[in-house]
Amino acid sequence: MLDFGALAGGGGNGTPVLEPRKIFTTLIRHPRFKFPSANQGEVLDKWFELRPRRDNTIKMNTGSGKMLVGLLALQSCLNEGISPAVYVVPDNYLLHQVMIEARDLGIDATDDPDDIAFLSGRAILVVNIHRLVNGRSVFGVGSVRKSIGSVVIDDAHACLATVDDQFSITLTASHPVFDQLLAIFEDDLRLQSEVGLIELKSQDPHSIMLVPFWAWYDKRQRVLEVLHPHRDDDDLRFKWPLLKDVLAHCQCVMSGRGLEISPRCVPIERIPSFSNARRRIYMTATLADDGVLVSKLNADPTLVIDPIKPRGAGEIGDRMILVPQEINGAITDDEIKALAAEVATTKNVTVIVPSEKRATYWADVAGQTLKSESIAAGIDRLKSGQHVGITVLINRYDGVDLPEEACRLLIIDGLPDVLGLASRIEAAALEGTDIVLLRQIQKLEQGMGRGVRSSEDRCAVLLLGSRLAEKINQPNAQDMFTSATLTQIKLGREVAQQVKGQPASALRPLLDYCINRNPEWWQTGRSRLAHAPEGPPSRIAGSIVLQRQAFDLLTTSQFKPAEEKLQKMVNAEANPAVRGYFKQQLAEVIQLRDPVAAQATLLSAVGDNRRVIKPLAGIQHVRISAPASQAAASGNFMASRFVDPNGLILFTNALAEDLRWDEDNTDKFEAAVRDLGSLVGFGSQRPDNEYRDGGPDNLWAVGGLHYYVIECKSGVKNDGRLISKDHCNQLLGSVSWFQSNYDGTCTHTPILIEPVNRFQQEASPSADMRIIENEKLELLRQGIRSFGRVVASLGRYDDHMAIAGHLDSHNFTASKFLTGYTKAFTS
Repeated sequence: MLDFGALAGGGGNGTPVLEPRKIFTTLIRHPRFKFPSANQGEVLDKWFELRPRRDNTIKMNTGSGKMLVGLLALQSCLNEGISPAVYVVPDNYLLHQVMIEARDLGIDATDDPDDIAFLSGRAILVVNIHRLVNGRSVFGVGSVRKSIGSVVIDDAHACLATVDDQFSITLTASHPVFDQLLAIFEDDLRLQSEVGLIELKSQDPHSIMLVPFWAWYDKRQRVLEVLHPHRDDDDLRFKWPLLKDVLAHCQCVMSGRGLEISPRCVPIERIPSFSNARRRIYMTATLADDGVLVSKLNADPTLVIDPIKPRGAGEIGDRMILVPQEINGAITDDEIKALAAEVATTKNVTVIVPSEKRATYWADVAGQTLKSESIAAGIDRLKSGQHVGITVLINRYDGVDLPEEACRLLIIDGLPDVLGLASRIEAAALEGTDIVLLRQIQKLEQGMGRGVRSSEDRCAVLLLGSRLAEKINQPNAQDMFTSATLTQIKLGREVAQQVKGQPASALRPLLDYCINRNPEWWQTGRSRLAHAPEGPPSRIAGSIVLQRQAFDLLTTSQFKPAEEKLQKMVNAEANPAVRGYFKQQLAEVIQLRDPVAAQATLLSAVGDNRRVIKPLAGIQHVRISAPASQAAASGNFMASRFVDPNGLILFTNALAEDLRWDEDNTDKFEAAVRDLGSLVGFGSQRPDNEYRDGGPDNLWAVGGLHYYVIECKSGVKNDGRLISKDHCNQLLGSVSWFQSNYDGTCTHTPILIEPVNRFQQEASPSADMRIIENEKLELLRQGIRSFGRVVASLGRYDDHMAIAGHLDSHNFTASKFLTGYTKAFTS
């Protein structure tokens, strides 16, 4: 018998093989593994050279074989003695995929943290991120229970959703803690908004309020006393150990449905096995922004900014990316659904939707609708070669592989929703900024990558929805896509130009060029990618780095140095809205040593961004007035927003789309009313959103010192019910607010936007009230679209006489708006 143990190690002298590509040649592999691809080999060589760095980011296009790279890198670490080694994935579905990949590669892997092969450094442990990061982690919380030498975080951006969730306490309104905390902070919330508190206490699902940071800090002991008895509840037991020591530096957001307590940055050091690992490898798709690796995992920004990636656009598959709205704004969702159903008779189609509500729209044609608990089995059906037809994925923009025949047409149906309460507060404060746009673009690009898993794969992509089309056409969005994706988007736009104005039926033959791999189309796409520029290797906003540094200083009670970091962040920001939000964060830290100075800083923040939290001294309302020339104001607004006529058309289509009865999108509705006022040249404001002092949802200054006081009830179901006494009183209250803030020279018309125009008998409407009900709202939506088209046809925005004529013909002047788009109520 040969003693193979004496012969182990290779090299003839027992020296372990360290180079990943050489390790590959020593493995007993499945026949599907011939050699690493050119990109895989290039990345592995670069990683091996840079492996002494504690943090390395590997960026490869979706579908280019990151899993093999990660496994070989970890095997190299084991061979070098940097053990134990852990491969972390977002969920159990991908865990299963990694275990299969390791088996077929011939690499020893286990999913048992107590496996002696893992503990002794002979096998790679594969776990989902939840197993590593939770308050009762087998790896230890606060102290090391199981050490980690080397760790790979695969699909790192997808893992971060779980990391965020684990470092957030979320409780429903039915949990006893909710009412106790509401009682503690009731007076503080009332000072922020009396109406908001009433909505919160009545469990209005649309209500959301941030507990003022000074109240949270001053009453932190009472908060601890409320939470501590529930620390072993199912809602808290896995999170309490992670957050209890940083609770004073968290935010608390309350809504009609529940509450959320979360820090601004993740104190990942609570999982010391990860924080102390000698080598940490973050594997991501080639997304443009990696700041979240710093804020969530405390990665070294100087190393993250220098990622390991292949040259050029990489081995991305073929995608024909089309936006139906860019071809013809009249194409409807129903027509796209019919097109998808037609393709699905022979090919598998995947639709990614942002919510369960939107999934119901596709239910009549869907072969399967997958949530988190059913996704593994559903995706396995597709990957096994079954013809399913249409698969609907709910809010799953990452972490899903749909290779080859599993998906030949991918539809992204709308922008992803912001789910967390703290994220919703932040998104509201930063509305319209590049920070929010970047997050949306990044999520969108992740979604578009689901259907191509190798350079030989192909998948047609449709981007559906007016608001999505408007977002990706914003000038700043171009720099937020990766080079490869932007190249394919531009090619898709060239295709769209050739069928401009044609109906939805023109889409099918275009899609078939990609679906059926037309040789000329394939060669065109390959050529464009071959010439695609490198693009920036990575981007991390300086504000993210400073915020992370400040948070780490804060949690070690170094308040003054933390202030200095945030002051530097404020000073570097040019955008007033973002600067105001940064000043609020600075005020939160100043509060710890000087509450008076904190309020002064917050008052300054409000001057930059009225959507930040309101200071104790309150906010002086800034009166609006009508522009001197309505047509000039309208033209200037358009000139500042749109570089080409198509941008205006997409914007007005998106406005019309947002002006729908929808209980889940009331904020979008009110924002659309504000933007409509600006578009048509009125003075426009959202007083309730900006001042939270009982003002109306919207206020328009329409000229001649006359104003429209507007209350929006877009969340009311369009079922023919009467207008309630409460809604009537709310509009009357907004009129009283107007009369208190505007002198007697100003006149007003109260307008209620509600599906019906008849009040309950108990209501007492004023005689001058006007209603935009279902019929008038539809006319308004049609008018917005038509106005956008005719002004876009001018090809310029400085022809104020022509714009004035179109404003008049579309009833968007003060003299015509009320008769054209509102009606009197009936009793």
